[in-house]
Amino acid sequence: MSDRDGEELELEALQRQLDDAFETTRPRRGFEDELWLRIQRRRPFGERLRDVLGGLLGGFREAPAIPLAAVALLLIVVVGVGVLNSGLSPFGAKHESLSAGAPNSDRGSAGGAYLAGTIPTPALHPGLVDTASTNVGSTSAPAVAAESNLYYGPANLVWGGTFPADSVSAPVLIYTEPTPNQAKTDTGVFGPPQGVTIQTRPGVAQLPREPIFIATETGAGVSPGTDPVAAADSFLSAHGLVPPWPNNVYVIQGNGVARVIYQRGFSLPSSDVAYLVNWNGDRYGLEVDIVNGKRTAAGPLPLGLQSVSLPLISNSDAAHLAVSEPPASTQSFSATPTVNLDTVELVYALAISGQNGFYEPAYLFSGTFTYNGQTYVKRVLVPLVVASLRS
Repeated sequence: MSDRDGEELELEALQRQLDDAFETTRPRRGFEDELWLRIQRRRPFGERLRDVLGGLLGGFREAPAIPLAAVALLLIVVVGVGVLNSGLSPFGAKHESLSAGAPNSDRGSAGGAYLAGTIPTPALHPGLVDTASTNVGSTSAPAVAAESNLYYGPANLVWGGTFPADSVSAPVLIYTEPTPNQAKTDTGVFGPPQGVTIQTRPGVAQLPREPIFIATETGAGVSPGTDPVAAADSFLSAHGLVPPWPNNVYVIQGNGVARVIYQRGFSLPSSDVAYLVNWNGDRYGLEVDIVNGKRTAAGPLPLGLQSVSLPLISNSDAAHLAVSEPPASTQSFSATPTVNLDTVELVYALAISGQNGFYEPAYLFSGTFTYNGQTYVKRVLVPLVVASLRS
């Protein structure tokens, strides 16, 4: 045997040893899936979606090269992330309808805000006031009427209520902040502009509040004695502003001012409705102020929403968080009250991060107590998306 043949045999033996080593040495369980997902997350969302759809259309001919867990997760994301015609959109299709070409969907992928990381945490910010509509109308709208004072300060909390259901199924709805030009274009979906002036305002993260329109009547259009709901309905109908989403009408009157609030609701997979609450825990949506016969409407701009299904905490975990949640305000009494939280409502609360807004499911807990002869209501907001996915 020549030296050359001996070297070749030695190389072949070494190759077999290396092959055996690679066959028997594997990364830890799940490493390949995690590596695949990390690589995918660094790619633009549009490319990822195009690749997945291409794989579906091609019969997954390349599927063996992709870890099955990664394929399953990507399919869940594709199925769970749908572009929804916003229920805020004036004022066309309902927000439940799926449409890949929904209005304003050219603003980019709002769902990418979640896929690139975590979502912000909604919270109560008591004491803040949004004066946008009242400033434009040069009037002071009445404060939200309440049978009891609201209290957000320290308290000894206990849970003594009953949840409306054993579990919750509710998606997160995401929008992208429109540019000034897009906001101006959005007002083009409104009805006849005669007799009104329309302004827009971007979102306000501090409240938080989504981008809104403000439509003001140029002259008095309401006769004395007219029912405020009828007056508000006719104004919205005349200018194509009637909200298509589920709503509950609530009226506040005082000091010659009437405010008609169309409290915005989100339809759930269970066919129930969860209402949107603001930074005080009050329901809101689209408001019409009537002052001296002149009507001013303020409501959300048309927004293309994306629906993302994320894991939610259990009812028992929510109850535990409710009694241990830090107070939303430094307001306090000399003696810390003890409050039995005996009421809970499934709601939606807004949180804003950068150029994206997130309507998120939450539980709003409440309970009453008496202090110095006055009755107060204590409110606690508990976000339902698992903590590991929230910032």
